[in-house]
Amino acid sequence: MDGQELPRYATEPEAVIVETVRRLEPGLDAHEVEAVLVAAISKRPQRRDLARVLQADPALLTSGRPEGPRTVERLIRALREQGAQRLELPRCGDCHKDRPLVGVGDGLRICSRCQGRRLNHANPCAICGIKDFAARDREGRPRCRNHPPDAGRDPLEAMVTLIEALSVGLERRLICEAVRSVERRRNGQRRLLWALEDIPDLLKGRGALGPPKTAALAQALVDRGAVDVTVPACPICHRTVRLEVPGEGMRCCTECWHASRPQTCVRCGRSRPVGGRTHDGAPLCRSCIHTDPFNHRACVRCGAVRIMVERTEHGGLCGRCRQLPQSVCSVCGRTAPCHFAKSSVPLCEPCSEMAKPREVCAGCGAARRVNSRTAEGRPLCGHCGQKPVPCSGCGKLYRVSSRSPDGEPLCATCWSKHPAARRPCTECGTVDKPYHQGRCITCVARERLHRVLTGSRHSMRPEIEPVFTALLRTRPGSLLRWIRPASARHMILTTLAEGNGPITHDSLDTFQPSVTIRHLRAALVAGGALPARDELLAQLEACLPKILARVEAPDERQILRMYLTWGPLRRLRQRSATQAVTYAQTVGVRHEIKTAVRYLHWLHQQGSTLGECTQDHLDTWLDEGAHHRTLIRSFLLWTSRRGHTRPLEAPAYTNDFGQEVIAQDHRWNLVRRLIHDDSLDTVDRAAGLLLLLFAQPTSRIAQLTTHQVTDQGDLVALQLGREPVILPPPLDGFIRHLVGRRQGRAVTTPLDESPWLFPGAYPGQPLTSYSLAARLKALGIRCQVARRSALIEIASELPAYVISRLLGFHQHTADQWQRDNQGYGAAYAAELTRR
Repeated sequence: MDGQELPRYATEPEAVIVETVRRLEPGLDAHEVEAVLVAAISKRPQRRDLARVLQADPALLTSGRPEGPRTVERLIRALREQGAQRLELPRCGDCHKDRPLVGVGDGLRICSRCQGRRLNHANPCAICGIKDFAARDREGRPRCRNHPPDAGRDPLEAMVTLIEALSVGLERRLICEAVRSVERRRNGQRRLLWALEDIPDLLKGRGALGPPKTAALAQALVDRGAVDVTVPACPICHRTVRLEVPGEGMRCCTECWHASRPQTCVRCGRSRPVGGRTHDGAPLCRSCIHTDPFNHRACVRCGAVRIMVERTEHGGLCGRCRQLPQSVCSVCGRTAPCHFAKSSVPLCEPCSEMAKPREVCAGCGAARRVNSRTAEGRPLCGHCGQKPVPCSGCGKLYRVSSRSPDGEPLCATCWSKHPAARRPCTECGTVDKPYHQGRCITCVARERLHRVLTGSRHSMRPEIEPVFTALLRTRPGSLLRWIRPASARHMILTTLAEGNGPITHDSLDTFQPSVTIRHLRAALVAGGALPARDELLAQLEACLPKILARVEAPDERQILRMYLTWGPLRRLRQRSATQAVTYAQTVGVRHEIKTAVRYLHWLHQQGSTLGECTQDHLDTWLDEGAHHRTLIRSFLLWTSRRGHTRPLEAPAYTNDFGQEVIAQDHRWNLVRRLIHDDSLDTVDRAAGLLLLLFAQPTSRIAQLTTHQVTDQGDLVALQLGREPVILPPPLDGFIRHLVGRRQGRAVTTPLDESPWLFPGAYPGQPLTSYSLAARLKALGIRCQVARRSALIEIASELPAYVISRLLGFHQHTADQWQRDNQGYGAAYAAELTRR
């Protein structure tokens, strides 16, 4: 039955009741009436029944007739307390007095006194015939107060004596307390006593043969330390659950009772246990109940109308929004969302699947978990239920992934290519492959991300919404992998969702630095949730306090901190205002500070301090160590100028590695390989040629943008210096390809189009210089050595002025290279000018 065919009282019972009440009481507010209705009648089936009755006869609210369900009276009493004037309480059908109507007699509602009077008249005493019903004896005959069952003995005292005789190891007081906690009524205690007298071992494991509260009594005794007492299990499924339903001479659980009484489902026509009913009472199996609109309600978290699987204080949650509580699985020991989290045996999802009962497969005869069933309902395991058959698309033997509209079997590959595999998403309407429960992967990723960022709150807090918007720019498949429960990003996002205040860079800095944090930060910056910052500089500033903490003397630590703040860090911060800080610059600062720390530590070992050190101390330290100890020069010059030390001299640091070069033949062999080897990545070929032909460092290559490229159709120019350089083929084709690609390996789309010619793995950021150098090194290109070799040849062929304007080098640097390589010099440039 479709949702449009259902009566309105079944789909919108609250709206029907509110409209009926407001027609009679226009002065009441609709929201107030609905709140009173939900508070007075909490169960939705009762509200549906009330809506059906009031829709047929609204006069029940004003006539005072004792008809209809008792919810009519409860609603009228609640509304009258809120100021309703026209509503009349129904009066007893026998005495016509205004009393709570708790019973039914001759089709009319009656009060408790009239109900007791009718009960007395219908049950005269089996001994004297007086109509004063009090209880029933063992044979079920009525007895009056003058002739009580068992000659008036106290059932509580008799039961305590009987249980004490079973040697359960409890005091009389504790047994009495256990009995009272289970059954306080005298007649109920008498029925338990008779059951214990008839079946002496009722508390020894045969509790399924006794009254419903036998199991509760056994559990109460066990909780108080009783020995040799067994809580009864279901005699059919052997689970220790509540046994309330009588079946086959003993009590069983509700699940087994339904399984033993199958009915024909009105939707699928199969004879199966009843899982629910339609609005008119027709039976539905558990599979069909999920598709019946009558049982669907709006989820309080996502708003979708679905089956509710969990109740909260705010309302019901659907299966997608329900979150299992975290606990330690009793089987595998992992901390994960678990079923039965509050019990002593929590089970995670995989272990819960493994714990499902096994049945004998109708195909192979092995006891396995049921994967499917035959048309007759017989169980089939996963292997027998999905036998390989010839695929109608490729003809190969595969297990059936799906079927075409004509019923032809298709394997997973052929089904993914079939037009029928793409259907309109049930949520957004986009025609795509369904990912989960009829929804596309984009809608599923959005819903799961919303669930993660909501956390345990009822709704997403406003400060986390920019994070939600930014992460939605990530590819849905990658986003789902990011936020899976076992991932580190899931933990980080959950922590941010549970916190307070806006999400800032400082919020992410509280987590342990890792690749996950860097990637998440880049995604938030690319999506506009965080402002951009120089990450290399920020990482340097974060690690320097740890290095400074190694200095033991507080005054020397303060001097080193001042030098760091007003020296290297100040220069890097000024540079970051106009251009990005390079990886080599941050490494250089880190090595310089570490060298200063080692020098201070060495001075203390020699019994000296920074203020007392002499040139002899410095020379000894430089002679005993490696060449990189000359990095101390800048620090000592700064301390000398500010009076922290006496004037000290140290040689300038020079990199001997830079003097190494490669043969020009080897360089041109590398160029030829990059040009002709089509198996290489375009990024590596373009970057390698820019380094080998134009002597560009990897830090500058990684920072190239598409705005520096000019495509004139037949020519491609690249702005490396003041004047553009015309790129030779095939380098021009490589650059055209990089301009058209843009995205790189990043899975998050930035708000603005990425300008980088060499985009990196992090969204909105270029490839790092050290990553680019590592890629070229894998091809046999040593960046520093190859670049120096290229500079030697360029300086020998071009004047310094041309090198500076074309390749972006400073004029002094170009002149230095010209002098070192004895090029043509300024005379050659003057001659070219005269020409």
